[in-house]
Amino acid sequence: MEKTKYTPMMNHYLSMKERNPDAILFYRLGDFYEMFFDDAKTVSRELDLVLTGRAAGNGEKAPMCGVPFHAADNYIQRLVNKGYKVAVCEQLSDPSASKGLVERDIVKIVTPGTILEETGSRREQYLAAVHVDGWNLSVLYCELSTGELFYDIREKSLVALQKALRERDIAEVVLSRQISRNWKQALAQDPSLVLSESAAGEPDPDRKELVPDEPHVLAGTLSLLLNYLEDTQKQKIRHLQKAVPLQQEKTMILDQETRQHLEITRSQSSAARAVSLWEFLDVCRTSMGSRLLARWLCQPLADKEAIIRRQEAVQTLTDQFLMRETIGDCLSAMYDMDRLATRIAYGSASPRDVGQLGLSLKQIPALLEAARPVPSWPEWQITPDCSGLQKKIEDALIEDLPLTMKDGGLFRDGYDSRLDELRRLSADGNSFILDLEQRERERTGVKSLKIGYNRVFGYYIDVRKGNLSAIKEEFGYIPRQTLANSTRFTTAELKEREDRILSANDERISLEASLFQDLLKEVESHLFEIHAAARTAAQIDALLALADQAVRYGYTRPVFHEDPAVDIREGRHPILDTRMSGYVSNDWVMGADTDIQLITGPNMGGKSTWMRQNALLVIMAQAGSFIPARSASLPVFDRIFTRMGAADDLLTGTSTFMAEMQEANNALRYATDRSLILFDEIGRGTATYDGMALAQAILEYIESSIHARTLFSTHYHELTAMEADNPGIQNVHVDVKEKQETVEFRYRIIPGKADKSYGINVARLARLPESVTDRAQELLDELESDTGQSRWQPSLFVMDRKPPAENRLMDRLDALDLDEMSPREALDCLYELKKLRKEVKN
Repeated sequence: MEKTKYTPMMNHYLSMKERNPDAILFYRLGDFYEMFFDDAKTVSRELDLVLTGRAAGNGEKAPMCGVPFHAADNYIQRLVNKGYKVAVCEQLSDPSASKGLVERDIVKIVTPGTILEETGSRREQYLAAVHVDGWNLSVLYCELSTGELFYDIREKSLVALQKALRERDIAEVVLSRQISRNWKQALAQDPSLVLSESAAGEPDPDRKELVPDEPHVLAGTLSLLLNYLEDTQKQKIRHLQKAVPLQQEKTMILDQETRQHLEITRSQSSAARAVSLWEFLDVCRTSMGSRLLARWLCQPLADKEAIIRRQEAVQTLTDQFLMRETIGDCLSAMYDMDRLATRIAYGSASPRDVGQLGLSLKQIPALLEAARPVPSWPEWQITPDCSGLQKKIEDALIEDLPLTMKDGGLFRDGYDSRLDELRRLSADGNSFILDLEQRERERTGVKSLKIGYNRVFGYYIDVRKGNLSAIKEEFGYIPRQTLANSTRFTTAELKEREDRILSANDERISLEASLFQDLLKEVESHLFEIHAAARTAAQIDALLALADQAVRYGYTRPVFHEDPAVDIREGRHPILDTRMSGYVSNDWVMGADTDIQLITGPNMGGKSTWMRQNALLVIMAQAGSFIPARSASLPVFDRIFTRMGAADDLLTGTSTFMAEMQEANNALRYATDRSLILFDEIGRGTATYDGMALAQAILEYIESSIHARTLFSTHYHELTAMEADNPGIQNVHVDVKEKQETVEFRYRIIPGKADKSYGINVARLARLPESVTDRAQELLDELESDTGQSRWQPSLFVMDRKPPAENRLMDRLDALDLDEMSPREALDCLYELKKLRKEVKN
């Protein structure tokens, strides 16, 4: 745009926009953040705001929309959730004191990976920095709101990078500018990723300690991350914790599709009562514990000894009711220490934030003492209890803290001698004002006389209009302001004391602000101790939640062994078992020599539910939880692969069948003999023979080459014949009882194959028109009696006996209740039947 024709303010806006072309610019004007030109159109559309205009110069109007500054965080959050970046341009000088243009500049850029979640939020949000050096690919995962860092080193390949990003919920990816353009274009095809760029280099010497010295690529990745964070946050990032390997503990891998299909952290159902596995198990007392529990469920352990370690802690907690109660009381009094510490590091903490941190730290010694009897976690007892810092905060701040520093009043009496003196002067001033008000009432005889204060005129004596005649010249009243119903005065004595009172108040507020900053620095020097205490509290909280649910629902401790056999008796779906009355439990038994269970039976019979149930039980067990079953003996799985449900991916132009084949390919390429595969009706998205051929080829490949534990549901009953020639395949089916033309679902999985799919019976249950289901039964009978000599395919849309209109006519006649019809209703019905008859003739 040609800036010369615009006003100075609009030219400055455009210069800020040029520096941040990929971000929506929130430009502060008084009490509003305003957006102009294309940004205004975008925000108006995305947030449903009114689009107006503002004079921009030379008679031109710029499109404009705005939001109140005090509500801006909510609007920014909504835009970021939609994948936008927002640059916040603040007023840096007082508009009332500025001569000319108010000084403004960008104070932060909010992106999907850098938005600081509110304290108390139970979800994690990761920013990933990706750097390539030589043959190595390095990814640093950063949870900015807590300061956690994880790193992952992989071979240099686009496939390896795509896998790394799909295995985690990544909000934003920061790429080095040196990364191949082809890689960037390939990553940009993923609609769930927001891509950003930054420059890599050598990090500051005092920041190198955040990552190990080897491999060297990590130093470049850390520099890339810090450069991006400091460029967007406009300040030094001081709260990051030392990076730990992503696979510090050997964990099971669940890719993004598997987490979605199994609804680990988010339910895909729109039902009001629908919850994910995490939401169901999350009875944590703190947000820190909730986030850790979600991480455990998304990254279950793949190491037997580590699993047993968690199980031992859950066992101890389930056995000791009083310990659970004591620990729960301690945790319930704690706030989100990780995110409070981050606010303090950012310099954005309020007095109440620091007070909440102090209250949380006060619980740490009692929490550690209560958890001492848990033998499998001895490291809890070396956790810093931060008692010195807690005492410092408690001695400094009052209990009922204000939300802001605006009027002071934060510190206890005796904390600072000068502050005490200023408070005394202010108190004396207030006493003087009350005393003066009483004296002036007596002197003037005006009982309604009041002494008030505002920021413009200071202290004043307010006399109502009807009492002005009582104010004599010798009283020395000096008029200051005339209102409709009263006049405000001052006196020499009031003016003199006002200066002293206001001076003491201003100095008191200034001193409190300085003391608060000193306190923040003191707290900031203990950030890593705070994070260590928060980490221990989160672990205790997550384990307590697992113990609470185990006690509440009578869960069983699973046993792990080295061979691949699976033996779960009377397993139940953890969520449906509590939501449905009479939920039917089922066994899942696979011998060491059985690789595949081929599941047949009708729709609605429970095949998919049973498959999901088994996967959830495995995840719970390997996360360290007890599970809903009578008994369970399991191997340790390294990965779970799923292909369940049917949905097109419209954003990427991927059909249901293509999505099915892509997820099947992922399983066939990366599964091992220690993996679990769930395939729900593979091949249904194409022609019958194509689908059946693909399904059989996949089964043969898994059974001969991979040997992963596989649950494979299908309606291709011809595949059940594979059991005879493939010893690794076992047929199981859903038990049903057929009653004439209806079926009774028993929701039991039993050995053997199903004879048929009962699709027409299910259609009857869905109340399809009777003519449709009758015709379908006729066609099915013809197909089943076909000797195979004919390849004739009957049309499902040809009704040889009755056309659709005649069926409606007959259905309408059958539904008539002649004895109950009035004459008027009978006449209307006759006209309707005549119309239907006419349609039949045509």
